[in-house]
Amino acid sequence: MVAPPAVDPLPPRTSGLPGVGSGLSLLRDPSGFLRRQRESLGDTFLVDAFGYRLLFVFSPEGLRRFYELPEEEASFGLATYTFVFKHKVPLELVLGRRNRPHDLFGGSDVEFYLDALESSVGAELDALGAGGRFEIFAFARRLGHRLGLACWAGTEAASPPALDRLIPLLDRLDSSDSFVRPLSTFASLASKKWRERRAMRGVEQIFAEILRQRGAAGAERGGSGAPGDFLDTIHASYADLPPGEREVHSARDVMVLHMGAQSNLYAALGWTLVNLLLHPALLDRVRKGDSDLLERCASESIRMAQRSLTLRQVLAPLEFDAGGQKFTLAPGVLIATMLSLTNRSAAPGLDRFDPDHYAGRRLAADVALPARELVSTFGHGRHSCPAQRFAISAIRVAVLRLLERFELEPLFADAEPRRRQIGGVARSARPCRVAYRARI
Repeated sequence: MVAPPAVDPLPPRTSGLPGVGSGLSLLRDPSGFLRRQRESLGDTFLVDAFGYRLLFVFSPEGLRRFYELPEEEASFGLATYTFVFKHKVPLELVLGRRNRPHDLFGGSDVEFYLDALESSVGAELDALGAGGRFEIFAFARRLGHRLGLACWAGTEAASPPALDRLIPLLDRLDSSDSFVRPLSTFASLASKKWRERRAMRGVEQIFAEILRQRGAAGAERGGSGAPGDFLDTIHASYADLPPGEREVHSARDVMVLHMGAQSNLYAALGWTLVNLLLHPALLDRVRKGDSDLLERCASESIRMAQRSLTLRQVLAPLEFDAGGQKFTLAPGVLIATMLSLTNRSAAPGLDRFDPDHYAGRRLAADVALPARELVSTFGHGRHSCPAQRFAISAIRVAVLRLLERFELEPLFADAEPRRRQIGGVARSARPCRVAYRARI
C-alpha cells in the first residue's frame, strides 16, 4: 500500500477505519459528515478517503491563506481535474483545448450575449404554451442548455432539431455528476467511460454537420459562411489542423466550455425561482421590475445553496498556516474546505434567506465577517468564477421574462438541497413543481 503524502505535524484525524470508511461517510452526507468532524476535531483536521489525503480548513486565517495560495504551489486546476473531470470525463476531451472560460467571459463580452439570452428565453417560453405544469429544476436545466449553446455554440446548436439531439448527449457527459451523484462515478470508471465517449462522439458529429453547413452556405455566397459568433472564433483557432480533426477539436472546446459554465447555472436559476415563489412579497417586487432585487435574490440563493468542496492540490513542499498552527505539506496533499459549513454560519442571520445580505453582487458591509473568505458564491481571488456576470445576467433575463408572461403557483411548500451532493450549487432533494398560466 502506498503511503499517503505527509502532513507534519499530523492534525486531528477522523476516527474509525481510514480510507473506505471515511470515504463512504463523506460521500453519503458530505456536509453532515464534515460538520460533525469539525464539531469534534476543530477547524483543521485530516480526512483520508479513497487514496486521497485531504486537509480541511475552516478558520478565518486558514481560509484567507487557502485562497491566497499561488497556483504553482497548490493548484486549483489540478485539484478540480482530480475530483471533477478525472472520474467522469474522457481524458482526450480535456487535452489540447485552446479556448478557455476566461476567453469566453473576459472583458465586456457578456454584453454581446444579451441578444442570445433574450432570444433563447423567448423561444423556450413560447414552447410552454398557455398553461400547464413544469418542474423548476428540469425546466431550468433545459433552459440552461439553450442559453449556453446560443451564446458559445451558435443559433443552430441552440435550436431544434440540433438542440434536442445535443441535450441528452451533454447530460451524459455532464461532469457535475462527479459531485452531484458522487457514487455514480464508480459506474463510469467501471465501464471505462464508454458511455461518455459515445456521447462525446455524438456531439462531435453534430458540430461537424453544423460547421459543414456553414461552410457550404459561405461557398454559395462567396464568403466564409460563418456568422461571427463564438463558434466561429473557436473554429478559426484550429485553422492549422486538417479538415475533420479541426471540427473535432472545435466541438471539444464547446463541450468543455459548456460543462464548465453549465455545471451550476441551472441550479442557481432554479433556486432563485424557488426562493422567489416561497417569498411572494419579493416576487411581486421583482415582477414590477426591481431587477436589482432580483440580482440580490440570485446571489443570496447561490450563497445558501452552495455545496462546493473547494480544493487545492499541493505541487511542491509548502508550509501552510491554518490559523494558530503551521503544517508542512508534501506534494499530493489536497487542502480543502466545504462552503456549506461556513456560508450559513459565519455571521448572525446567514442561516436564513434575505436578499439584504447583498449590496449589488457583493456581500453587504453590515454582514460582519472575521474574514471575507468565510462566505463564497463565485469564489475569491484569481480563481473566482469567470462566468459570474454571465450567470447573473442569464438568471435576470430568464426570471424577468418568465414572470412577465406567466402567473406561477408553487405546488411545493419548501425545498431542501440534495444531501449526498459534494460540490457545486445544490440540486433539490425533491421535485419542485409549478402550475402556470399565461397572464392576460
